[in-house]
Amino acid sequence: MLRLAVAAAILTGAGFAAASTAPADASQGPAIPPLPSRAQLVAERGRLLQLAEQGIRDAKTHWWNAKLGWYNEDLDENFPPEPLLMLWSAFQLFEAVDAVAIADPTYANVTQAAWFANMAERYYNPTLKPVGAYAYYMGRRDSEMPYYFDDNGWFGIAFLDAFQATHHRRYLVDAEKGFRFLAVAGWAQDGGGFWWNTKHPYTTSEPLAAAIFIGAKLYEATRQATYLRDAERWVAWANAYSWSRSRGLYQKRPGDDTVMSYVEGLMAAGNAQLCRITGRRSYCARAEQVATNSLVAFAVALHWAPQYDAVDLRGVLDLYGIDHRAPWYGLALANAERAATNARDGQGLFELDWDGQPIDLGQEVHPGQLGLHAATISLFAWTAAAPLPGS
Repeated sequence: MLRLAVAAAILTGAGFAAASTAPADASQGPAIPPLPSRAQLVAERGRLLQLAEQGIRDAKTHWWNAKLGWYNEDLDENFPPEPLLMLWSAFQLFEAVDAVAIADPTYANVTQAAWFANMAERYYNPTLKPVGAYAYYMGRRDSEMPYYFDDNGWFGIAFLDAFQATHHRRYLVDAEKGFRFLAVAGWAQDGGGFWWNTKHPYTTSEPLAAAIFIGAKLYEATRQATYLRDAERWVAWANAYSWSRSRGLYQKRPGDDTVMSYVEGLMAAGNAQLCRITGRRSYCARAEQVATNSLVAFAVALHWAPQYDAVDLRGVLDLYGIDHRAPWYGLALANAERAATNARDGQGLFELDWDGQPIDLGQEVHPGQLGLHAATISLFAWTAAAPLPGS
């Protein structure tokens, strides 16, 4: 296991020390590239913001379904009778729109974020029992189909970001709906962990990570103790039952030591949020440990798929926003620059992997999918929205 780059020196005050420009410890893993000059950083942030804003316009140009009034999932509309954007892909574009409004809060960008959030509310099924939930497809009200707990985690995150972008408390309520579905219906009563979906095939760490992250964020926004209590309870369970001691990371479930980039990014950010809230040093240390050991597991140049790696890096940027350690910004920036250089296809859309190769992992990640394009522009937007090191 990597020794912690932060050591005891950062565990002061609320847990994190002032910003450091030293690279993350690479004694047993890859080093994050050093940052360029501040002038270059300012220019690069502007370029990434422009790419994100253009990417959102391109999404409207290429994927908009004028007849149904929403985006298509695929360029060739090959999903009849459900051609529209699935929630997982909608989340990626939702995040890009939110982050652009946070990075550049013009009237047009903030209005766009509110419009997208209002449309995203149409995924919600209030009639589902025991509590309502966001469905994988807009307007679905079928109680017999599976409802996914990680989907509700993703939309909970996106609605929290819409609240940050617009300051409309309506979107806090929307985030709370996703959180409530996780808390009431998602937790496995026998043994703990979050179910994958309402059919209860297995428990898994994707909704667990999202739920912890949302709980901490909702507590910061509302100061309602139940959110903090649940987030801490779930982290304690994860540390006891879903922690891989050999890798120093959170694994998929007890007995399955698979680790996933986007789980680790959100778990690092969730622990960091809890550190800031409670001042407990153990949360601070765990956040840094997970982020540092992720470099060994996934390398600096992330290579799973944009939809997953963009979520990971959004979590890393959240961690950076709390601990102010420049290497975490550098990790996001390095991947954003890779994507900006390599990921465009012949139409100028970000439909390639960040190393420039075609990618096809089946239904969730495939050529022509809006979610593939949107995930990459969300990385551009979140990197542009983060404060520059030393600010």
